[in-house]
Amino acid sequence: MRARHDMGHSRAARAFIALAVAVACLSGVAYAATRPEQGRPLGNKAVHPTPKDSHGPPRPRFIEVPPSGGLDPDVQFRFHVPPPEQPATAGGPGPGVARPAPWRRFECRVDGGEWRGCSSPVRLQALQPGGHSFAVRALNRRGLNGEVARYRWALLEPRDFTIEPLVSTLDALMPGAPAQQLPVRVENPNPVPIEVTSLTVAVAPAAPACAADPNFAVTPSSVSPTSPLTVPAGGSTTLPSAAATAPTLALRELPVDQNPCQGTSVRLDFSGEARG
Repeated sequence: MRARHDMGHSRAARAFIALAVAVACLSGVAYAATRPEQGRPLGNKAVHPTPKDSHGPPRPRFIEVPPSGGLDPDVQFRFHVPPPEQPATAGGPGPGVARPAPWRRFECRVDGGEWRGCSSPVRLQALQPGGHSFAVRALNRRGLNGEVARYRWALLEPRDFTIEPLVSTLDALMPGAPAQQLPVRVENPNPVPIEVTSLTVAVAPAAPACAADPNFAVTPSSVSPTSPLTVPAGGSTTLPSAAATAPTLALRELPVDQNPCQGTSVRLDFSGEARG
């Protein structure tokens, strides 16, 4: 079955196998960004910058902007004003030698709000779905602004991705037998790739007398923040693979009566995290 969950929290899902397994649902937020627009008008309305000094600072250049697609609602901008080139002089170092730029002050505006003093980098956090814009301009020593650099992007509504169990080849669990991987397929309906950074499973036996602990041993997938599972946009990826293991399940051999576990079904609740 499927369920919706908020991004940023653990998500879980359920299903059953002969010795059970689950379908899981995880949520993600996808957003896409347009290319930087260096001083172009927004929409169909021409932008008329405030009067500027004829020798005012040039338009800032973006060094870092949000990616063209991603799932992170926190974004960062870095920008600068390139230093002017020193003209060639007799006996001098020649053209192309930079000297320090006289413009050290910037003003930024987010989503058409008020201009405010800022400095690079600027980090925007917890953005809401919808269209967004970022603008930056430099000020000279007299406080007059230069031309504006703009960037626009969009944050889209969340879409679920699913974890589907593939357990047709799962063998019967025997006490002390090696752990078995639980094959799954992760499906991503978002228009951008995602990275699954954790995938684990919890046991819930149907027989009350068959306690999950200590009878069953489970281990999570080998995916992690440093070794994530990439799922392509609109595609799917299966585990286990050459890059990562699936979660595993085993029945421990204990020096106690384990007959209540014989023939029972076990629900496995998958949970995980993902990023874009």
